[in-house]
Amino acid sequence: MRRRKLTQLVVDSYARESMEVKEQIQEMLFVYYYDRNDMDFEGAMQELKEDILSMEQIEQYERCHILKDILDRFEQISNE
Repeated sequence: MRRRKLTQLVVDSYARESMEVKEQIQEMLFVYYYDRNDMDFEGAMQELKEDILSMEQIEQYERCHILKDILDRFEQISNE
């Protein structure tokens, strides 16, 4: 229950945070996806994409924003 409230606070405040805080949130969430996919980068990126589609369908646009920022950031890094 506490985790759900904390997650909602992060989601609700994400758009207003500084770039530094946004990057910290992105890194924490990426590590979560990365760990869930047994440290497989491609698997984590695929799951992020799937979750974005799911969140769009249930109109969780704030969560989509965070996940999209993570995708953009880590796809850019992997292309360098």
